[in-house]
Amino acid sequence: MESMQNNNRTKSWTDDLKVCNQTGVGEAINQIYKYADDGRRCEGYESRDKKCLCISDSNTSLYAILSGHNGVTVAENALQEMAAELLLGQLNVCNTDEAVKELIRQSFMSVEKGYFDSINPHVATKTAIQLHLSADGMNQYEISQQFENVLQKLDSLNNALSVGSSAVLALIHRSHLYLGNIGNCRALLCKTDEHDTLTVTQLSVDHNLLNAEEAARLFRLGLMAQNFEGVPLYSTRCIGNYLGKAGYKDCNFLSSATAEPVIFEPEIVGGIQITPACRFLVLMSSGLCRALHEIFPGDASTGNRELVRMISEEFQNQSTLGGVAQSVVHRIVQAHHDTYMQLVEEHRSVTFNSRDDVTLLIRNFNYALPKAFVNRKNGGNRSLNSTTSFSSTSSDATPTEGNYSTIHTNVSVTSSNITQPGNHYDPNRRIRSHVDFSDFYQRVEEARKRGALPSNIEFD
Repeated sequence: MESMQNNNRTKSWTDDLKVCNQTGVGEAINQIYKYADDGRRCEGYESRDKKCLCISDSNTSLYAILSGHNGVTVAENALQEMAAELLLGQLNVCNTDEAVKELIRQSFMSVEKGYFDSINPHVATKTAIQLHLSADGMNQYEISQQFENVLQKLDSLNNALSVGSSAVLALIHRSHLYLGNIGNCRALLCKTDEHDTLTVTQLSVDHNLLNAEEAARLFRLGLMAQNFEGVPLYSTRCIGNYLGKAGYKDCNFLSSATAEPVIFEPEIVGGIQITPACRFLVLMSSGLCRALHEIFPGDASTGNRELVRMISEEFQNQSTLGGVAQSVVHRIVQAHHDTYMQLVEEHRSVTFNSRDDVTLLIRNFNYALPKAFVNRKNGGNRSLNSTTSFSSTSSDATPTEGNYSTIHTNVSVTSSNITQPGNHYDPNRRIRSHVDFSDFYQRVEEARKRGALPSNIEFD
């Protein structure tokens, strides 16, 4: 009964919209790297990621991932409200890119305003408790002894007021792509250039301490790096999180700031025309971005490149877009855990002992899915999960480490409207082949030993 009530409570009106069948999603719930007595891995909390992949009409589709911080309520409400702001006819009067971008900006603004309106009762109760405790003139020890229940209520209020969310939203309208983001969710657009090289452009901005501009902004407010040692500041910009904004004076590691350290200011880009060169769009939850950073330390382009490499490989291996996305998630999750175990076994410094929720959304435009199921009812020449209007040789677009046969293509990671560290990718690095020739070489060697190799073919 309880699970049914929870399902009813979390059902969104967007669930009734048509799901985009050109999109695959992979997910993994958070994990604490501490094994229970029965050997199973432990989850820290219910998933805080929310997603949307829906088609409103023939001209419009919406894709979004929201990652909640300290709770899921803000992400849950924000997704429904932003979808309502964009998909209920408002786009019909938007005839320019600037008009569409402004509508997206207003949808973010509306969500933030709605959040602050909703927490007014909590803020009022919190303020009343603080005034009552300060009026008694007691020290902290006396307060903790005499007002234990009141302090517990205050802690509960603070926890509720710290809930926030990162968000990345992609809107496709009239063959143009528009994107908005705030916080640590990320968007990548993968295209091929004139040399059939798969290029990866990060369209979003990471709002965290790894962003030099965000770190400099906090420094100007009087916050140093040591303020955040051991403190999970999930993002420097977000939806919600009253304690990081108007209530920052009550947060120990933020109280010394001269102004609100966590701000609400989304990044909006577009419209980007969807051309034959566009291959697929990737949306990533904040947990996936964090996992990539911990597996591949350094600038964000390294993790982006490795993620796209995995996606390209799974396009060759899987028969559905859902299978592509989920297989990539499995690989990331396993690599993250392996990285943790390796650090522990080598007695090296371990900076993490858990993994957040992971959500990966892939919107395919025209990247080949060779093993796709065939829709025989439609003549047997169309795949169910892959657009076939343009061809793509994805096997030539997969960079990895290792001594393998050289393929004269590479993946380059570029930036668009972001302030990420430079890309140090070496275009001459060797590329892993998609074809395993080990069985061939084994058979050649066996035939050589038997003297059965054809004399007119050079095998060395």
